[in-house]
Amino acid sequence: MEKAAVSTSPYRSHGWLDTVAIGLAALCAVHCLLTPVLVIFLPIIATSFFVHTDFHLWMILLVLPTTGLAIFMGCRKHKDKWVAGLSTLGLGVLIFALITERMHAAPTAAAEEGTCATCAGCASTLAEGGGDPMLQAIVWVNVLGGLILASAHTRNWRLCRKRSACNDACC
Repeated sequence: MEKAAVSTSPYRSHGWLDTVAIGLAALCAVHCLLTPVLVIFLPIIATSFFVHTDFHLWMILLVLPTTGLAIFMGCRKHKDKWVAGLSTLGLGVLIFALITERMHAAPTAAAEEGTCATCAGCASTLAEGGGDPMLQAIVWVNVLGGLILASAHTRNWRLCRKRSACNDACC
C-alpha cells in the first residue's frame, strides 16, 4: 500500500491570501454599490462600521499587505507581468480614490458624525435625485480600482494553481 503524496508546493501555502484579497474586493464592491441603497431602505446600516468615516482607510490597510504578499509570492514563481501591473494599477487607483475622498469630503457634517461623507453623499443622491458629482465619481473610481485588483488576484490565483498542478504532476 502506497502513501498518498503530500504536496509541499509553496503555491498552496499562500493561495489563501489571494482568496482573502478577492473576498476583500467583493466586500469593497458591495460597500460601494449597495451601501447607499441600504442606507435609504435600512437606516440601521447607517450606524454600522460599513459607513464609518475611516472604512476606506481600514480597507486599504487590509488590502495593502494582503495584496503585496500574495502578488509577491505568486509573481516570484510565475513571473507574470500582467499580475504585477494590474495589482499596482488597482492599488494606485484605490489609493488615489482614498486621497481624493479625504481631500474632498473631510469638512462635511457627515464626517463629524462619524459616517462616510461619500456614502452619505451617495445616499442623499439616491434619495433626492441629485448630489455631488465628485462623490459619485469617487464611488466609481473605487469600484474600478477594486475590479482591477480583483482581476489581478484572480489571475495570480489561477496561475499559481496551474503552476502547482504542473509541479505536482511532474513529481
